[in-house]
Amino acid sequence: MLSTLIAVAAYVKNSLSYSGAVMAIILGTVVYGAAGWFAFLYLILFFLTSTLLGRLAKEKRPSNRTALQVFANGGIATLFAVLYFFYNNETYYILFFLSVTISASDTWSNEIGRLSRKLPRHIFTYKIMQTGLSGGVTILGFIGSILASLLFAGLSYLVLNDFSLLLLIAAFGVLGSVIDSMLGTIQVKYLDEGKMTETKTEKAEIAFGMPWLSNNLVNFFANLLTVLLFFILFMR
Repeated sequence: MLSTLIAVAAYVKNSLSYSGAVMAIILGTVVYGAAGWFAFLYLILFFLTSTLLGRLAKEKRPSNRTALQVFANGGIATLFAVLYFFYNNETYYILFFLSVTISASDTWSNEIGRLSRKLPRHIFTYKIMQTGLSGGVTILGFIGSILASLLFAGLSYLVLNDFSLLLLIAAFGVLGSVIDSMLGTIQVKYLDEGKMTETKTEKAEIAFGMPWLSNNLVNFFANLLTVLLFFILFMR
């Protein structure tokens, strides 16, 4: 019921599309049933803070996230919640918190970075880039990534009760955001009436990047790669 109320409110405020609202209800309900109320509130906090930060942008833009966008940011965490339910292994519980922290870190970095007075720079070449394109970074965005990682890692400490894990989750949250920006450099970009964009339209032509690599896939792969790296180094 709470998932539905939040999703409907987000749909009314144009923060979620219809499909995005349905996906949010499914993920929220599954997480609550599989991992409990704290995990559920943890996921909801990520969604609420991300939505609020999105409304701070200088340029108002459509933010009604689709089912694919919702799944790209919460699907992996939900999978770990389900695995925790079936196997009762704390490793999956830890990876759930890490996955959400990575998504929060990346989202906060993007939304807060848009508020920067300075144009973003390419993460590899450090050349100035157009605002809003994947692969660009700002100091303000990096600070946002750190703040999100510290907040969500700190909250995970309330149930994990392990300070070393808190530091690791925070560090890998920031790392996940960095990996997302790295993958964003090869994400498909379009040229639409002389302006670079990541949105495919009828008039848009591919400028560069991998045609199949969308922003949703970048978010998904960055999250997955960071979680796998964490698991190999510290959980195996």
